[in-house]
Amino acid sequence: MEPIVFFLLSLEGLFIVACVAILIYLVFRRIDIKKTEDFEDREN
Repeated sequence: MEPIVFFLLSLEGLFIVACVAILIYLVFRRIDIKKTEDFEDREN
């Protein structure tokens, strides 16, 4: 039973790490896009 619990906890840990990595990537991507954005590029 313990290997199953270890596997599930590892899977949950990998999922959380992947979510945090994606969130950090999107934040830095948004910062880069904002730096290169001109007034003419904005859509209203």
